[in-house]
Amino acid sequence: MHDARTLPASKFAAIFDEISTIGARPSEGVTRLAASAEDGVARGLFAAWMEQGGARIALDAIGNQFVCFDWAGTDAPWIFAGSHLDTQPRGGRFDGTLGVLAAGCAALDLSEQASAGRLKPTRNLAVVNWTNEEGARYQPSLTGSAVFSGALPLDDALTLRDGAAISLKDALAAIGINGEKGTVPPSPKAYVELHVEQGRKLLEAGRSIGIVEGTWAARKTTVRWIGRAAHTGPTPMVDRRDALLAAAQGIAAFEDVIAANFPLLHRSAARLVVEPNSPNVVVDRATVWFELRGPDVAELDVAGQAALAAFEKSAADTGTQLEIVADALRNPATMDGQLMTIVGRAARSSGFEPLTMRSVAGHDAVALQNSGVPSALIFVPSVDGIAHHPDELTLPDDVQAGLTVLTATLRRLIEGESHAG
Repeated sequence: MHDARTLPASKFAAIFDEISTIGARPSEGVTRLAASAEDGVARGLFAAWMEQGGARIALDAIGNQFVCFDWAGTDAPWIFAGSHLDTQPRGGRFDGTLGVLAAGCAALDLSEQASAGRLKPTRNLAVVNWTNEEGARYQPSLTGSAVFSGALPLDDALTLRDGAAISLKDALAAIGINGEKGTVPPSPKAYVELHVEQGRKLLEAGRSIGIVEGTWAARKTTVRWIGRAAHTGPTPMVDRRDALLAAAQGIAAFEDVIAANFPLLHRSAARLVVEPNSPNVVVDRATVWFELRGPDVAELDVAGQAALAAFEKSAADTGTQLEIVADALRNPATMDGQLMTIVGRAARSSGFEPLTMRSVAGHDAVALQNSGVPSALIFVPSVDGIAHHPDELTLPDDVQAGLTVLTATLRRLIEGESHAG
């Protein structure tokens, strides 16, 4: 029988290194935002690589890219594997890209096995590159997988606008995506995603493979303070309605109230937009993106209400108005137990004892699992837990471990294994 451990690392490394140059800047990491020109180039390179291996490419209306291997016929069920090619601004090379290219590499290996008669597929396989997973250019994140799973209406997604007021529909059109192209596979029987951990638990445990049993919830709130523009010179201080001052006080109050009362929650205020953004004009609009993450939805609700009260106080203290632009909850996911068992078997048969763990970050697997698609999330170590930074790194041996376990898992699913018994 074919041993997945003999997969050549060079097959993955060559395409990974090539795509990693797209959007890269010296010492500034990779900037490949969703539906940008760089994203378009990466999508094209990925598609060409897979087409050379005999795959057909399909796109849905939100730009999700499906690399299809119709081994078992048009009526056969589907298995999906993948992640995303978009990055954060000045992000790392591994986040998302590892999962897409490793799934592509696994698919090509399985295709060779099928052609040689060493694999008898009962299911088809699609490698998926999901649109705008990161949420850096368009919010909400997990856009493509949310549309596919039915959690986000297509029209709502296409009308999302970035900081330059460019709609996602127009941005996709600019890179040649104008609606569905080809035959998009139906909802799969299972979805498997390989991803870097973005934490230190695997390193601390001395393991190369993690199997995610569940994820934290996230409450994402966008708040805008509205003041009044004025000249920063002659306008008397008593007459000023400074939205930036309100935002500053709101951010400080958010940090204080959450740290004091909900210390186990992860919190951030990570984006600030001020208008008109001139050094000689008092800010009249300040918009801040806040985030709370934790395993308990009820605690997030209480913490969120405490944060809103702090924001309201900062508005009152500065004579500004408070507007809640968005306040959305992403529910935690409990990953599919039967798929976890299959991944565990695949890992152990490949020589790896996996660590069962939880994920604080959200991934496309969360959107699919929460919509009813059985999903598995496999982690490989991140050196020092670094993520969303140019220094992001997963060592070659751990990349190979993830590729090995992913390929072994997909082989089991393609051949029809679907239960833990």
